[in-house]
Amino acid sequence: MHTQNCYTRVSQGMFSYVEDSSIQMDNKEKDPLINYEFELSSQTELTKNPDESKQEAKLYKRRWWLLFVYGLTGLAKGQIYNTWLPLSDSLVIAYDWSDVAIAQIPGATTITCAVVSLPLMYLVQRKGLRFGMLVGIFSLVFGSILAAICINTNRSIWILLIGYCFNGVTSSMLMSSGSLLSVTWFPVSERTTATAVCTMSLQFGMGLAFVTGPYLTDVYVSAEDVSNKNNLTQEFIDSVITGIHRTVYFDLALAVLCMVMVIAYFPSRPPHPPSNSQLISDTSVTDYVQGMKSLLLNRQLLILLFAAGLTSSTVISWLTLVSVNYRPLGIGQASAGWIGFSSIMAMYLGSLIVSRVADHLLKKSKLIIMVFIGFGMVNITILSCIQQKYIILPFNSMIVLAFLLTINTAVGLCSILPLYYELSCEIGYPVKEGLVGCLVTIAVIVFQFLYYLLYLIPMFASDTHWMSWTTLGCSVAAFLLLFTIKDHYPRVDMAEDFLSGNVDD
Repeated sequence: MHTQNCYTRVSQGMFSYVEDSSIQMDNKEKDPLINYEFELSSQTELTKNPDESKQEAKLYKRRWWLLFVYGLTGLAKGQIYNTWLPLSDSLVIAYDWSDVAIAQIPGATTITCAVVSLPLMYLVQRKGLRFGMLVGIFSLVFGSILAAICINTNRSIWILLIGYCFNGVTSSMLMSSGSLLSVTWFPVSERTTATAVCTMSLQFGMGLAFVTGPYLTDVYVSAEDVSNKNNLTQEFIDSVITGIHRTVYFDLALAVLCMVMVIAYFPSRPPHPPSNSQLISDTSVTDYVQGMKSLLLNRQLLILLFAAGLTSSTVISWLTLVSVNYRPLGIGQASAGWIGFSSIMAMYLGSLIVSRVADHLLKKSKLIIMVFIGFGMVNITILSCIQQKYIILPFNSMIVLAFLLTINTAVGLCSILPLYYELSCEIGYPVKEGLVGCLVTIAVIVFQFLYYLLYLIPMFASDTHWMSWTTLGCSVAAFLLLFTIKDHYPRVDMAEDFLSGNVDD
């Protein structure tokens, strides 16, 4: 077999292996925690001195700290990204911003993310994860500072849009490199779960914003207040503005906290790989340009990217606009915020559960994705019929059912996002995970941007029923596309071969 010959060539005189079941645990953590530096080596450099290049697989407890810092940074990014849409009613009253303008704030992030993803991942591949995290967190802090300037000066939305362009750099880093962090620091049995924490932490932060925004403002703004904004007292408007200030300062403080943690300790990679299969993977350094060509010519990968964009990105966009989407039903900003928060929290919990299941049921990722999409399609169909008034219910019953259906839709269509990343890395192997994750990120944000772009059309801006129907149509298309993808798991096969001892000495 070609794969086994590859193992043989790499194993001869290059590395000394230990079985995955006996990976050494580094309990003493002898390496310094500060000023840790690692420079990526090419294959030639790795093999220049065989005696120096012998390695063993080890697991480091510090990997949990890195996952925590990465996840907290993702939470902060999600919170900042979704600060404004849950406050749309407050912003209309306080600053007289239009719903269309507010909906385009996340668009600035998605555009920048799409533009910088490829060059940023090139630099991460050259410089390492620490470099990328520093670039990302500095961009997040600077963008938050511009948001604070915006609300304290002339309140021009253009200053805010510039700040969110910088936040797009952070989005690119965090969305693209989750799989790279997991494969660099975690063994095969924890890899999908680690990717889930990295990827879904942004969604966790977005869900948090549904609560922190409306409740940090400390003012209840109803749908009737928006309709009668010209009759509101100045005292009420001032209290809304003060609440918006508190929310922005909370975002800035959270970003600064993450910056301190990243600066303190976030190495690019461990001294020893986390698994034996990674020993081989580390030596197969794929050229960036050649790797990109390989991915763009991979028909199976392109179909999977299209499916990921159709499901996860449209649902994320749909959830961030829940306050606007449910306003015609008479659901106020606070109630819509709780619906959005509960949906994203359930989505985050669902992603962790499904990722753990995928870690144990190897080579079943495609099947799990399709089952969850089917579940989500049923729920979004019923919800669309309620919004269109094909199903008429009493107001209280309608709110409860909308609450449950939104949660189920989010869990079904978006908790599978980590599986999309991992399955893409399998299909794109041996190209590095960072580059594959970058393409998944671009696919997701492009579809997000297209979804927000529809809101600029006057007909769609005045009638929001299209939001749920579009989400349903995209999910159906993705479900059908997945039938054309063949199950292929070379990274898992490599790990299984090691465990079974199918490697020549």
